[in-house]
This record gives sequence, C-alpha cells and structure tokens, in this order.
Amino acid sequence: METNIIYNEDCISGMNCVPDNSIDVVCTDPPYLYLKNQKLDRDFDEAAFFAQIKRVLKKDGFIVMFGRGTSFYRWNTSLADLGFTFKEEFIWDKGYCTSPLMPISRIHETVSIHCLGKGSIIKQKIPYLEMKKYNIPGILQDLCRMKTILKNPLSLQAVENFLKANVVDFEGSCNPNFTSVSSKVNVQNRCASVMRSIDEGCNEKSIIRTDLNRKTGDGVTGASKNKGNKCVTVAQSIEIGMNEKSIIKETPNHYKAIHPTEKPVRLIERLLNLVCKENAVVLDPFSGSASTSIACLNTNRKYIGFEIDEEYYDLSQKRILEASKELKINF
Repeated sequence: METNIIYNEDCISGMNCVPDNSIDVVCTDPPYLYLKNQKLDRDFDEAAFFAQIKRVLKKDGFIVMFGRGTSFYRWNTSLADLGFTFKEEFIWDKGYCTSPLMPISRIHETVSIHCLGKGSIIKQKIPYLEMKKYNIPGILQDLCRMKTILKNPLSLQAVENFLKANVVDFEGSCNPNFTSVSSKVNVQNRCASVMRSIDEGCNEKSIIRTDLNRKTGDGVTGASKNKGNKCVTVAQSIEIGMNEKSIIKETPNHYKAIHPTEKPVRLIERLLNLVCKENAVVLDPFSGSASTSIACLNTNRKYIGFEIDEEYYDLSQKRILEASKELKINF
C-alpha cells in the first residue's frame, strides 16, 4: 500500500490492504459514541478494528489513542486483552470549553499510549516559551529565581559553567554574598534583552557551538543531567528546552477548522515525537481533518489515512495541498 495517501473508505475494510507488521504508529481519534444523531459518531466493529491494529503494527509499535467516556475505557481494556502494554496517559488541555451548556465546563480530552512489545517513550525537549506560553506565573517565578544568582556566587558560577562550557555542577552550600552589579545600558535594558532573545531567538554569531546539541545517553539533546542547582535548571530549560509534560496545552484555531473534532497539528507532532523517529510510517484510521497527515509532513514521517465521509475527505485533501505548498512538497 502506498504511503502519504488518505483513502476515502471505511478504515476496517481499508486496513485489509495494509501489510502485516508494516506500521510504526497508529494515531487514532475514533468516534466516542456518545453523541446523538450525529454522523460523526458512526458505530464501528471495535473487535475487528483493534484486531487489525494489532496485525498491521510492527514489533514494538505504538498506538496513540484519543478518547472520552465509557467507550474510551472499554478500548483501553480491549488493547490490554490483545497484549498491548500501557505506556502513558496524556491530557490535552484545549484552553476553552467545548460544551458551554453543560453543568461542567469540559476543557480537555484524554490520550492514552500503548505499545505492542517493549518500546519506550522517547524523551523530548520542548522550547521554553512553547511550554510556558500559557504559564505567566511560572515565567515570573523563573525570573525571580534567576535574580538570586547575583546574591549567590556558587549559583552564578554554576550557571556560567553551563552557559560557557555545557557543564552542570553539583549544588553546594554557601553563605549569601550580597554583591551589587551595575553598568550603564545605552540601548536596551539587558534583562529585557534576554527575555526578547528567549522569545524571538538570538542573532547568529561568529562562533558557533555544537556541544549543546549533542545526544546524551538517554537520547535527549543537551547538557549532562542537572545535579540540583535550581538556577542551572532554569538556565537549562531556557537553553535546551523543557521535558515534555503529561498535560499538553494546544489551543485549536476555530476560525480555520474544517472538522468539528479537529486536533491541532502541533499537538499531534508532539505526541508522535514521543513514539517514533523520522521516516516512521503512521496510520490514522479516522483521518478527519488530516491533522495527523500534516503533522507527518511537517516532521518528515510517512502517513496512511482512511476517511469514510466524502465531505471531510475532500476538505482534508485541500488542507493537505495547502500545507504541502507551504512546505514546498510536490504531490
């Protein structure tokens, strides 16, 4: 079966054409089966569906599954019965309420990750401001923590060692040393300049370091693991990013959405980064708006999709074409 194609057909019959053990990751958002009189909530043969998933996945392949309610817990149990190993659960924080008329404002969906074998979650670093863009108190706390290095020579030295030599020191104890630092700034406040560089990036320099981009033993890009100094922890997070968290906040763009349950492309990218590398083959049995396909294009992965509804299939093809033009990919 060809990759980088979405097929306009039922996923269970379509997956019959997918070879055994040929898929690295299944990323799926099945009908949640709780809506009334909605074409999106088509019943499907769950036993046949998950049996096909097990057949097409490679050894140590993953399934990343969105869901909610009774059906979601049933699906997780079905995967366990088929021999899948539960690996992790994530909460997608939408940042808005999808059902304003309900007694509880529900602003999240759940994602579970299972493995068919002994695969491991891949540790990921997320850029500092992407992780903290909705957490202004957290940024202010980090700023306050960084201010303390002017009063703590050991912390100041530890941060300097990290920034200059990519070395992380053990945290030690010392007495406060109230050192005043002063200099005239003619153009811009230096603290504000630092925050601007975090937000917008820094100009390229005539000396280019590559040691901060090396791979560590656990596959994570960056310096050796932090030994405890909190100021260095903040400096590390700004320099090389923060570990992915189990609650991911990505707000959808309602004005451009083509599907009622459309997932943000960046959300799918972050989830895929946890379970597969570049050139992996990703199957989305309920393709919908093609967010998974576009996430694969953006991250140099291959995709196969199935979408039974002709209207959404046509809309998703247009969306993929637009995304491919931005990436200058020929189809």
